[in-house]
Amino acid sequence: MFGYYLRLALRRCRQNLPMLSLLVLTMAIGVAACMAALTIATTLSGEPLPGISAHLYVASMDAHEPGDRDNERQAVPDSYLRLSDAKALVDTGRARQQAALAQSLQQVGNPDGRQSDQVMGLMAYGPLPDMLGVALRHGRSWMPAEQSSRAPVVLIDADLAQKLFGTDDAVGRNVAMGKHVYRVIGVIAPWSPRMQFLDVSRNLGSVLGQNEQFFVPVEAALDGGVGPLTSGECSKDAAVVSFQSAEVGQCRWLEVWLALDGTAAVADYQRFLFGYAQAQHDAGRFAHPPQARLYDASGWMTANHVVPDDVRLNVMLAGAFLLLCMINVAGLLAARFLRRQADVAIRRALGASRRQVFAQHLIETGLIGLIGGLIALPLTWCGLWIVRQQPVSYAVAADFSGMVFAGLLLLSLAVGLVVGILPAWRICRLPPALQIKQA
Repeated sequence: MFGYYLRLALRRCRQNLPMLSLLVLTMAIGVAACMAALTIATTLSGEPLPGISAHLYVASMDAHEPGDRDNERQAVPDSYLRLSDAKALVDTGRARQQAALAQSLQQVGNPDGRQSDQVMGLMAYGPLPDMLGVALRHGRSWMPAEQSSRAPVVLIDADLAQKLFGTDDAVGRNVAMGKHVYRVIGVIAPWSPRMQFLDVSRNLGSVLGQNEQFFVPVEAALDGGVGPLTSGECSKDAAVVSFQSAEVGQCRWLEVWLALDGTAAVADYQRFLFGYAQAQHDAGRFAHPPQARLYDASGWMTANHVVPDDVRLNVMLAGAFLLLCMINVAGLLAARFLRRQADVAIRRALGASRRQVFAQHLIETGLIGLIGGLIALPLTWCGLWIVRQQPVSYAVAADFSGMVFAGLLLLSLAVGLVVGILPAWRICRLPPALQIKQA
């Protein structure tokens, strides 16, 4: 019966091409607008590190000290801590894994200066690469003894190794960074989170994750003049800190991230964090009550508006526009079906059930939805292209792919079936005798 209803639907579509054109164009415009907005929102949603970031938490507290330049109480405390506080939290070892970090932008090259590249990386205290699930291709990460002795060691990614040395196995080579030469002890696979969630106050408006091409112990980095991307917040008597300066001893610039499993572990660390911050406040170091709190990765992104609010607004507006298009299409379908009262009456008089009449008309609306989806295809591509031309941080996310194509057809089919339910139900509920009499 499905094949017969499908052939009948194709015949019906060819009978009134102007009406069909109006139906599919109205549906296509609504579906294309909604699909373009959903594509961007879907790309910017989900876990930044699938399977890992669900267990990651950042420690935040109001760590302003009485001598800070900006000493006002914060409504929502940030995550930046001085090196001493970050080390104190990490060294307690109360989480499954813990590390302090800050982003850095550095010129990394051969010691002879023949090859170099300006790349983003992370300064870290603690086993940060392991905690973030960074895959090692060659070598190893730094040992606790190397970290405590401030040994000048570094991990670089395979792309940077290939550019500098012509091979991705660069273990044992040296790279120049800042004022020192660092020994490469490990080569990692190219790594970047799906979304920016580390050091979000310094990401310069970036939404999508950035390639982090080197990992270096924080104190070894500072010794070599390698500083963070920005200095964070400094005390009044601190020297004027320039861009990427390593003179950050009197500044708050490090984030502490933790790997915690289960609500009990989170609650236990929350109590510990509050106790530590309260003790610093009682000792006179912190100027305000600490407001210590843990945020998971997704919650931290939301609190810092990493995904712009206009992305969600665009989805809601596109959904409202699609709903308006669906209402118009439903009205046009009702008018289209009611013109066939005589045909339906004859089918009912010959023994067709309401279910069969309903299925026939619903298959027709599903076919119209698929045709609308094919027309929406170039409209969606055009809409995403327009977004990519805009000066917005998430423009790169507006990418057309096979998943978008499949989602577009499924959405079009679903819209066609949904808008056809009421008109199909209405036409199959009319009494056959009344239909024949009116015919």
